[in-house]
Amino acid sequence: MPITTEEANKIKEHLLTQLDNFPEDKREQIAEQINSMSDEQIEAFVKQNKLTHLGGQCIFCSIIANKTKSYKIAEDKDNIAILELMPISKGHSLIVPKEHLEKTSESTNSLVQEVSKKLKKKFSPQEIKINEIKIMGHALLEIIPIYGDETEKRQASEEELKSLQEEILKPSEIKIEKPQEIKIEEIPILPPRIP
Repeated sequence: MPITTEEANKIKEHLLTQLDNFPEDKREQIAEQINSMSDEQIEAFVKQNKLTHLGGQCIFCSIIANKTKSYKIAEDKDNIAILELMPISKGHSLIVPKEHLEKTSESTNSLVQEVSKKLKKKFSPQEIKINEIKIMGHALLEIIPIYGDETEKRQASEEELKSLQEEILKPSEIKIEKPQEIKIEEIPILPPRIP
């Protein structure tokens, strides 16, 4: 089954995140080459380099098997939540089912709600958008916090992702307000009233 333009773009984004593995003088040339590839060329590249379903492994299956580095921010028995490497906004995350499925399940939605609440509490976005996407045949959910200043996806640095991961995973501080002192005034005793 041919890949969609959306899948091809996601694959391109992932390939661009791997540029640090190449010599610095070749990175720009490789980035231009990746960006100029058509959907068909991306599909051929993926097959030629055995990047998809090699022994049942796609990029997300590889992340789940801890063979590919990711920045995990939550997990349950069926899914993991990772930071998007090419985020649109702060906290842009992917909820990835641990099984390579064509459609996400109810448990995936549960983790989406949990992560969404955490992002709302930590970063106070105006809203949070949830998109179901499929990359390399692996269905997942994308969580995009909207702050109002989003422009386009950009490559996040490793330091940035690590710092954001720590910020999200850091327990929220519970603020305990000091109780205010209550002044008790003595009530004057009045003489008995005679009718």
